[in-house]
Amino acid sequence: MKHKNVLTAVILLVIGVVMVATSCAKPLTVGDGQIVWNKKAKQYLLEPEAKLRVGVDNDQWGAAIVALWDATHPDAVGMVEYVNFGSAGGADQITTLQGEAPDVVLLIDGEVSRNDQSLLALDKVITDAAANFAQEPFYSGANSGTPKFIPVAYDGMAFAWNSDMLEALGIDTKTRNDDGLPVAFDTWEEIFAIARSWQANRPVYKDKSVNIVYPMSLDEVWSGFSSLTAAGWRLFSEGDAANPGFDKTEFAGGLEFIKAASDAKISVEANGILTPGASMTWRWDDALNLETAPFFLVGTWMDVKGAETKGGYDVEFGPMPTWKGNRLSPLVKTKGWAINGFTAYPSAAHELFRMLFDTAGLQSMVDNSSYIPALKPKSPNTPNYADPNKAQMSSAFAFNYPEPTIVLPVNTAKKAMDGYYGIGLNLELRAVWDGAKTPAQAQADLVRLYNEWFATNNQ
Repeated sequence: MKHKNVLTAVILLVIGVVMVATSCAKPLTVGDGQIVWNKKAKQYLLEPEAKLRVGVDNDQWGAAIVALWDATHPDAVGMVEYVNFGSAGGADQITTLQGEAPDVVLLIDGEVSRNDQSLLALDKVITDAAANFAQEPFYSGANSGTPKFIPVAYDGMAFAWNSDMLEALGIDTKTRNDDGLPVAFDTWEEIFAIARSWQANRPVYKDKSVNIVYPMSLDEVWSGFSSLTAAGWRLFSEGDAANPGFDKTEFAGGLEFIKAASDAKISVEANGILTPGASMTWRWDDALNLETAPFFLVGTWMDVKGAETKGGYDVEFGPMPTWKGNRLSPLVKTKGWAINGFTAYPSAAHELFRMLFDTAGLQSMVDNSSYIPALKPKSPNTPNYADPNKAQMSSAFAFNYPEPTIVLPVNTAKKAMDGYYGIGLNLELRAVWDGAKTPAQAQADLVRLYNEWFATNNQ
């Protein structure tokens, strides 16, 4: 009898252990707004009934994302579809459309902070990974506290040169310095000297006179920003919307750079007369596609490969040359991914989000769009660049200046950058180029104009 009781106790103990083990090994489940990470599979769980839409600005890329999802999740084929949602204004549309907007959306970094309440806080697994690859200061700058946005691609312009054109004109492009720029034009002093040397005897390339050395933009002040950085000036460098820095010595130096470019005649008309400031508009596409100038800026959205194939020439990229030892810096923004705070499927949305940032996800972007990944150097998820132009542009963007995203202190709906764009800066730059104003006169006028704009708009 004693042995029977002992045996019964042992059996009950074993049954209890099995029940506890079974309870601890209970399968992961998801629902009711949970975000569940499967550590073993290294994936987020998918709500069984989930249907996701990803908002992109490129049909080819969108289709590639859907194909990648179907290959990664063969048990959930058809769960994801893409919507060509654009990117500019995407965050604002989430706030307006809420649950009608896509679940995962491509956004511009400057739109994140004002729509913070409409975006979903990212899970710690995602943000821990982002710490290893997300490019600063775009990552921390766009997120006000809790991360809800991770940059994926640069949106800006890089310095370029037509190497075939320059070689044909007798300028060496092969000998390089440490940052990748050819020694023959790694400073603006050298480029200005090239322009002056062409005044007396204008060179001809492919049966056309080369009248433009560099199509500097004055009337379009976004791409024209880099000229103002020639003496080391940085817009809103103190993070104060009331102080763009127009009163600084460095800003005056940028205006002096524009005057020096004018004196060197880096852009003239067919008759040799200096191009009027009012005509110094957006001319970058002509430089790339029509070979109107050997030096220019190229945007991430431009079809460089198509231009090279059609024209039979090679375009190369690097950081902008220096002037008096200061390297010029074009503006750059980033586009990145965020999750709609009103999504009905937050766990599946996190899985799609995770996939977009792994190596295969970034490779799909590189292979199916013009975008350049905004990654830290040697990031573990760096894709392969079959196109050498993208690798060069990626390196060049490390020298660009992030477009400020600060807002006015009282009128927080108004961006400080609206002042940069809205005070008639182009008219002052034209006046310096044309010789109608000295750099000092233009600087004084710009200080006054911005102060007036700030007082009017910060209410």
